[in-house]
Amino acid sequence: MGELIYSFAAIASRYKNEKTSLLGMQRLAETLHPHGVPITWLVSVDSARAAAKELNAWHDRYGDDVAVAPSELSLAPVSTEGTYEQRRDRLAGIRESIQKVLPWAECRIASGHTDPEIVKICQDLGFEGLWGFCWEQIEVDQITDRGCPWGFYYMNPEDRLRPADGRGVVAVEWTARDLLKSYHSGNPCLYSTDPNDVARGSICAWDNIDYWKALADNYIRNTRYNEQVFLLQHQEAHETEIADGWRCYTEEDIRESLIMLDRFVAHIKPHARMMTVADAVRTYRDQNEKTASSYMLWENSPTPTPNPDFAWNTCPGPWPRTFLHYDRGAQMMFVDGQVQPVCIRNYSKPWDTQDFYAETHIPRPRLIQNVQYTWSREIHIEVDSPKAMPYGFALWGDYCLYQIAEAPGLVEGKILPRELLFLRYNLQPGTNRFVVKLQGK
Repeated sequence: MGELIYSFAAIASRYKNEKTSLLGMQRLAETLHPHGVPITWLVSVDSARAAAKELNAWHDRYGDDVAVAPSELSLAPVSTEGTYEQRRDRLAGIRESIQKVLPWAECRIASGHTDPEIVKICQDLGFEGLWGFCWEQIEVDQITDRGCPWGFYYMNPEDRLRPADGRGVVAVEWTARDLLKSYHSGNPCLYSTDPNDVARGSICAWDNIDYWKALADNYIRNTRYNEQVFLLQHQEAHETEIADGWRCYTEEDIRESLIMLDRFVAHIKPHARMMTVADAVRTYRDQNEKTASSYMLWENSPTPTPNPDFAWNTCPGPWPRTFLHYDRGAQMMFVDGQVQPVCIRNYSKPWDTQDFYAETHIPRPRLIQNVQYTWSREIHIEVDSPKAMPYGFALWGDYCLYQIAEAPGLVEGKILPRELLFLRYNLQPGTNRFVVKLQGK
């Protein structure tokens, strides 16, 4: 059994009229600290200075941390102007100024992940993680990250959305999503852990968070198949108060979001270890010398019909049980009962805004032989492929009595007991023949 690690980040970088969103910060602190959740505040220099008293007290008492927000928007890069060296030095200057205000702050995490060179900048400056990635998202908040893995992964310096070959700066998700509904619906912002979005979409409300609990249960359940599962949640401090310059929601909306957060964390608490984002990243780095493969078997959760005024052009499902996997070479999705993936995101392809690494033609496999002996099985499969590409098989069924004995060419394989056998290969042009021998345990 693996471990579920929960982290909470809050954008707290707004500053106007010599004030930051301090009331919103206090409301989030009062909601989360009683559950033992240390908050990671994404701060600018000005907001850190304005909230220094509170940040110092929360750090001392609850272990709160800060991350570097290079602008008041926190999602934007440090600047789109200047040379690489100038942008790097500006981010270094912001971090140094925050540390002068908060001498205890290590500032190991940065935000502003949309800069194409941000990975190299973070590496140069010694940052360990970069916050803000949005799995399957297109265009919302001017962010299009479709194609990147969920959770954590080491970023490729040449392309922030694909895993590196080895270690590097860790990509950190903005806020965790429902992997099944986000993929099948194409609307990951609705099916997420953002309290305002599920409320506006009418799939959670006040103390009725059955959908959120089911989402959390999928993360909890998948600790069976992974050493570490990361569930990162986020809320903006400025969206948790009403103030001149950043009025977003009514007081009723704010109360509702805080009640939902309180109920959600209470549901997760018995199953998770609470960490700051920086500590979660360090835990990942301590465990993994390269991007860890992820195996997520996701059950569909009954969900109220979304509000069409918020979820326009969104299919409400339901969808079949779905197995999702990524490693350094690819990301794949499989629907219940189908052997070949319905989607292959090939990380050897260049990213573009049309395919998002996806293979446009996925070959179909042919079952040649499936023989069960007294205490072993042998499976032969063929696949004709027009090109080299990553590939995988999900053989649905109960393989819990076996272990993989021989499988020439296998990149990696995993048995999810009572659910499926996953086999990961790389196809070559032409006919590919695979033989898998399973031995009884």
